[in-house]
Amino acid sequence: MGLLDKANSTTTTTPAPAATAAVPVAAPAAVPVAAVAQPVAQPVAAPAKAAKAKKAKKPKARPKGLPSEFEIAPGTARFIGSLSNFIINYGLLIGAAFVVIFVNSTVANSASILGAMTLYVLNVFVVPVRFGRNVGQFVSRTKYINASGNPPLKIHAVLNSMVGFMFLVGGCLVMFNMSELGQGGDTNGIIWFAVGVVLMSFLIIDRQFKRASDLNQGMFDRAFAAYLVKHAPVASETSTGWSARLDSMGDWGDRLAQRQAERQEKAAAKAATKAAEAAAEAIEQAAAEETSEADEASEDSDDEA
Repeated sequence: MGLLDKANSTTTTTPAPAATAAVPVAAPAAVPVAAVAQPVAQPVAAPAKAAKAKKAKKPKARPKGLPSEFEIAPGTARFIGSLSNFIINYGLLIGAAFVVIFVNSTVANSASILGAMTLYVLNVFVVPVRFGRNVGQFVSRTKYINASGNPPLKIHAVLNSMVGFMFLVGGCLVMFNMSELGQGGDTNGIIWFAVGVVLMSFLIIDRQFKRASDLNQGMFDRAFAAYLVKHAPVASETSTGWSARLDSMGDWGDRLAQRQAERQEKAAAKAATKAAEAAAEAIEQAAAEETSEADEASEDSDDEA
């Protein structure tokens, strides 16, 4: 019996140290929980947005056979040339229309219409035929050439300038004869309405040709195989008299192009600043979420302990 009592006493006392040893085991278990929770919250979406913002630049289109000394005119030069031609061709003409409507004077009406038509004829017919370029091309320092580097036919410049005028005349015919489309309308009015629609369609077709072309060639540019390039004076081209005065107008176009380039640079700098601020905010937000998740994980580990 004495031996049995000693055996029972040893079996009942041995679990006590095991219970005390279980207490330090729970404490280190909280360390890997926080350590595992930290790497989960580290991915940040900001670098992915920056990668999407980068776009591959398309190579500039260039016609086959074009001499290397010529460069296709950029969009800024095209805009300056179009704006200059619009002001010269239609600015005074629009002003003459207001004079005719609001001024009840035959002399003033006749003078304004005559002045507007004279300026239009000079820029559309006289200047291109004499110097090979219109005023808008002198201001933007551009010119039209074919694939061999020679100027296209003179009629090309005239037809290109006539597209806008045909649209204007067609619009007037459509407005003045629109009332003839109803029942009992005059046949001549309907015919003139159709002529106006046809004249207006030339500008629409020309714009569609330019949108479908990598070189921004219009309807008549395709027909005459003409390309708008930067004007580079050659030895055979001497600027004297009126030609020199027209060439000096390119200084105004250069200043306008410089201002537009500066505006684009400022806009790009603002966009870059906004992108950097957005990335910094995303990083701060991700760090705050990571800290909150780590705190929640530590609290859960403490609760489990």
